[in-house]
Amino acid sequence: MASSQKVSIITLGCPKNTSDTANLARLLKARGHEIVADAAEADAIVVHTCSFIEAAKKESINTILQAGKLKGDSKKLIVTGCLIQQHGEDIFKEMPEVDAFLGTGQLAQVADILERPRTRFMDRANPGGFMDPDIAPLPLAGRGKGEGAGSSAILRLSEGCSHPCSFCVIPRLRGPVQSRSAETILREARELAAQGVKEFSVIAQDTGDWGRDFRLSSSPVASSRGSMGSPPTTAGNDVKGPAGDDVKRKLPSLLRSIAAISGVRWIRLMYMHPASFTDELLSVLAEQPDKFPYLDMPLQHIDSKVLAEMKRKTDEAGLRALLDRIRAKAPALALRTTFIVGFPGETAAQFKRLVSFIEEGHFDYLGAFAYSKEEGTPAARRNDRISAKVKADRLAILTNAYYEVAHAKAQKRIGTTEAVILEDTEGDTVVGRTRREAPEIDAIVRLPQTAARRASLADRRASRDGRFINAKLTGYDAYEYSAVPA
Repeated sequence: MASSQKVSIITLGCPKNTSDTANLARLLKARGHEIVADAAEADAIVVHTCSFIEAAKKESINTILQAGKLKGDSKKLIVTGCLIQQHGEDIFKEMPEVDAFLGTGQLAQVADILERPRTRFMDRANPGGFMDPDIAPLPLAGRGKGEGAGSSAILRLSEGCSHPCSFCVIPRLRGPVQSRSAETILREARELAAQGVKEFSVIAQDTGDWGRDFRLSSSPVASSRGSMGSPPTTAGNDVKGPAGDDVKRKLPSLLRSIAAISGVRWIRLMYMHPASFTDELLSVLAEQPDKFPYLDMPLQHIDSKVLAEMKRKTDEAGLRALLDRIRAKAPALALRTTFIVGFPGETAAQFKRLVSFIEEGHFDYLGAFAYSKEEGTPAARRNDRISAKVKADRLAILTNAYYEVAHAKAQKRIGTTEAVILEDTEGDTVVGRTRREAPEIDAIVRLPQTAARRASLADRRASRDGRFINAKLTGYDAYEYSAVPA
């Protein structure tokens, strides 16, 4: 093996990318290399890119250019991920300062590139991700500098997506669904829990699709690898017969096994396609509301015609019925969703229907995006696109409508006492979250540092986990709760 090198990894985009580079860091450490935060101090810089929407592409390109300025004559610059998978040929020609270009399925090559110099090259065969490095998880660096460092982790179930959403480029970038084995997932979860992880964010491109490729190897899911393909006949609640029934049981069984691991306190399900959310899954959430406090289910729209044109396999009536079932069986569940405004052909009336739906208050947290034309997708070929100004206006209107809902929901929580996981120290305060907030994307809870530390120390002396304290929420403003130890 070549001598140890200092490597700076810059991660852009979604939690799937974060999972990729966490596994890359483990691999590089196992090979004797050192991970450093400051790219200026590194012998090599890895930029793991995102290209899901136009803004993400621009951020990726700007980051590569900034890294190129730091490279000098001795550093290596390696660019990986979705931008290379989608636009590798153009980037290869336009950025001579980059030494290697690797697609979504080639991150494991980074260590070899560091140790065995190669001529400038690109490899983006077999799109996918970096899910199972052949090493045990190393101790986590932690998410922050405070008491909660190392207590949160991403648990990734699968890579790729076999849904045919007309606006989405992910199947081209990441390939069809490729599930990890239950044994691998549970081994990682147990090892992380043994290291002190208390909460998992369970992720995939569609969390509900995990395991669908295990027994259906002759289905369109398996035969459409690397292409947009035809709409899979095995998606969501449309699965019929013994194989479909088996698929429906796999994820609930896995989740129950994760929940049974000693020390695991909260499990959040992220990126759940509504067509994949079964009554069997809902039963798991309803049975253990303390363990499963949170569901992220991107709906994208509510108008049935828009949903059909998006190829979302759902309609307004089905989504409303699903939300009714969720609230009836799991009333305490925190719900997050995502919407797209300005999809080609979206009328003013359809947009108004979406805003009215949001104002009904179904969701605790919400993300919204203006439609972005993605090369190679069916929606990109449409000639009824919405102007940039109209999309921006609609996004602002929708966001303001959600803020009103969020504020009203927050006011109902003022005065309640909730468990808070302590994370970062900021000045004379400590920042944390309750079970109803996902890391980095939802509201935070801010407590006076002295009081929080005193409560945390008391919990440790009482043989409880000092990273969690009970706190009384006292105020809310701009996506932030104020609180005091209860």
